[in-house]
Parts: sequence; structure tokens; C-alpha cells
Amino acid sequence: MAKTNALVAAEYERATTTTKKVYYFKDEEYKIDQISKEVYLNEDTEIHYPTPFRGDDKYKTIKKFVFKGFKKKLPTGVYKVSTFGYGFTKPLSPVVAYLHANHDFTEVVIDADGNDQMDVKGKRLFISGASLQKLYATFSAINGKHKEEKERAAVQELNQLFPTVVPAPVKRYVAGTLSEWGSSIAEFNDADKNAIKDLFDKLTLLPNFFSETNLIKTKEIIDNKFIQSALVGFDALLKATSDTPTLEKKFQTFLKENSWIFSTLFAQPVILHQDEAYVGGKNYKNKNGKYSDFLIKNGLSDNVSFVEIKTHLTELVDKKPYRGDDVFALSKELMGCISQVLNQRDHFQKEFYAHAYKTKDVETFNSKALIIIGRLSVLSDKQLHAFEMFRNNCKDVEIITFDELYRKIESLLKIMTGKV
Repeated sequence: MAKTNALVAAEYERATTTTKKVYYFKDEEYKIDQISKEVYLNEDTEIHYPTPFRGDDKYKTIKKFVFKGFKKKLPTGVYKVSTFGYGFTKPLSPVVAYLHANHDFTEVVIDADGNDQMDVKGKRLFISGASLQKLYATFSAINGKHKEEKERAAVQELNQLFPTVVPAPVKRYVAGTLSEWGSSIAEFNDADKNAIKDLFDKLTLLPNFFSETNLIKTKEIIDNKFIQSALVGFDALLKATSDTPTLEKKFQTFLKENSWIFSTLFAQPVILHQDEAYVGGKNYKNKNGKYSDFLIKNGLSDNVSFVEIKTHLTELVDKKPYRGDDVFALSKELMGCISQVLNQRDHFQKEFYAHAYKTKDVETFNSKALIIIGRLSVLSDKQLHAFEMFRNNCKDVEIITFDELYRKIESLLKIMTGKV
């Protein structure tokens, strides 16, 4: 029998310029010969163009993947050879399915030290290297669990068909599932919560499980887990380099989900009374209402405090001196934030009795105003001196920076773990 030449499907170098190498993917069977990769020579950038499989485009809308800052070693979670079509690997297929169903991104930019952003208008998805690794780890773990669950289901079905040959499955719980729990109770559905309650009820029957020592230790572990999770989440937000309204909203969401942090900022026991609380100020046209990012209430006296949140990137002090080389003015953003929170407090106090008649659950006794804004670590010594002089002479508004807040949480964890 005569030999036949196998049809070629492979990548080849098409051209080299002073700035980059250009590669093409050729599939003779489906008559495809298209660009597949560009490797830049003078910058740490590599671009992949997903290659077709059996003549069909790999993605509905995504046309290219841009990699920045990986020093020629691409991250886990993406294919590195054209024969697999480039793009996301199989564990991330749920991410691809979501993007296909909800967006029409044409470009994915994966930057080792970048930010996460969905540029819907520009049809570009930005993912940091750390976020890609987190996504890959999460979905790889899910795939592993699904595999174990499928294998168990197969054994169960075969056991029913062949009970004398196939033993019944022993385990129902997938080991390690509970240990991967994050910090939010919302991750559990009602069935999970009932199962945990049932498990706890059974564990309490064990000897010494309900002892004081065990309970204290369990509480310490839980408390430490909450604080550690908060620090990880806070640290991720502090790595952002673009000051946007979205970033401010992320900080607000973080503090809402970890409202216990407010207790570290006040000298009295406090609780989060309401986020984005209306504090008055509407005119006769029902416009210009005032809203505070957070309304904090004293747990004993019901006295409220007003909290405004900016971001760690908000400037505290002007970059150029106001006079000489050591007199600096406070930034426009900080002064505006102070005026904003004082205005909110003023409107609330003026309209308090109207609010009290309706709610009867808050009081206002010269209510405190707090601003979380900026970072001390970016200030020069002279800027820091100017800021501290102003802050320590600011009577009605307390100002705390994001790096100070991070240090407070970190110190609390050290106290909890005995590592002070």
C-alpha cells in the first residue's frame, strides 16, 4: 500500500522584525493559515491569537490574549502551545462559559502585576497574574471534587445493579470541602447550614468536646480565620494602582462584610447600623439628599457616628509646598471629604427629630465623624509633619489612613495569636 502524507497542523515562524517574532498556525486539512503568536523582543509582552479547532473558532468573540510582565514564563491557567488552541485551560471553562453568555470581550489582557477590570465599552478584560492563579486553583479544586462525586455516583449505581460484587460507597462527604471555607456565611446554603448544625450536635456527644478548653480553642481558631481572611482581602485591595469609583465601592463592600473592623476604630462598643444611610437634606423637589457611606451606632447608647470611605490612593497632602519647602496644604480630596461628612452630620442633626419619630432606634449626641482615606507611607517627612499637625488639631473629624487601619487589624491578629 502506498504511503500517504499526513496533513500538517502546526505553528511556524513567519517573520522576525526589530521588535518582535511573528508566528502563524497552519492546518492543511481545513485550509487555515493565520497569525497565532507574537513575541516581543524589547519588552516583556507576548500575544496569543486562539487558533481554530477543526476549522471552528475557539471562542465566540475573544480574538487575542495579551501577556505582560511574565518574563517569558507564562502563568498556569493558559495553554502555551498552539496545538491546544491557546487561551484558557480546561479547568477555567466555567469562566469562559460565563463570559460567552454575558459579554462580548474581544481581548483578554493578563498582566503579572496589573489590576482586575472589565472594560465593557472597549471590550477588554484585564486580569492580574495573582487573580488568574486564584481562579485556576478554585476551579481545579471544584473539578477535583466533581470527579470524586461522579466516581461515588458511579459506584452507588453499580452497587444497586451488582450488590454482591460492587461494595456500597463509604464516603458521602468530599474531604477538604469544609476546610476551604472562606469568611462569609453566605457561602453556605440552607442544606449546608443544617448539615453543619447536625454535625455539631453529634460532635458535642463526644467526650470532652464541650469542655471549656476546647470551646475556647475553637473560638480562637474561628476568630483568627476571620481576621486572617480580612487581612488577605484588605491586602488585595491595597495592591490596586488605579483610583476609581469601583475601587472605592470595593472598599465599602469589604468593610460592610467585615463590619467588626469598626470596633477597632472607636473607643466604645459599636455596630454597623446601616450602609449608604440617608441622613437628610432633600429640598422641596425631593432632590439633593445626603447619604453617608456608613452609619455606626454605639451598642449601648444608640449614639450614631458618620463614616466616609475614600481609597488608599486618595492624596492626603498636595505634592508641592504651599510656602517655602516645609509648609504643605491638605489635598482638595481630603478637604472635600471633611466638608462632606460634616455636611452630612449637620443635616442629620437638624432633621434628627423627624428621623427619631420614625425609627426610634438612634440618638445623636454631638455625633462623631470619621474618614478613612489615603496612606501615610507615601508621604515625605515634611508632608507627614503637615498632615499630622492638621489631623491632631482637627476637633470634629477623626482621620485614619488605610495603612493605619491595616496595621490595626494586623495588631489584633497578633494579640489573638499571642505573637505580639
